[in-house]
Parts: sequence; structure tokens; C-alpha cells
Amino acid sequence: MMTLELDDETARLLAQLAEQEHIGAAQVIKNALTEHASAKRTKDVLITDFAGVLANSPSFQGDPLEIQKAMRDEWD
Repeated sequence: MMTLELDDETARLLAQLAEQEHIGAAQVIKNALTEHASAKRTKDVLITDFAGVLANSPSFQGDPLEIQKAMRDEWD
């Protein structure tokens, strides 16, 4: 068990949230920490996670040099 020291404004906000949600203050804190951790895991996406995703895209099928040439020719 841990004891937290909160300033008056934070304690008031915590009590208000607990009352609105009809749960205890400890559960409000637990819910907030769980949501924060979940959001952080969602943000930790690496570019390597997308490796190979576009391999089957019709836009990238064929000769890479021809694809580049066709893209450049769009501006002519």
C-alpha cells in the first residue's frame, strides 16, 4: 500500500471524479493509470512494424524505375 500526498485542488478534483463515477478515489486513480499505460503502449509503434505492409499494394507492383518515371511524368 502507498500513501499519496495531494494538494487541496487535486484532492478536491479526485473526490469530485470519484463521486461522479460512483467509485472510490483509489479506483479513479487505478483507472487513470491503466488508461495512461494503454495509451502509451498504443503510441509505441515503430516504423519497422510497417515493413512489408505495402509489398502487395498495386501501387508498388512492377519495375521500381518505371514506377518512379511514371510518377515524375505526372507533372509534365
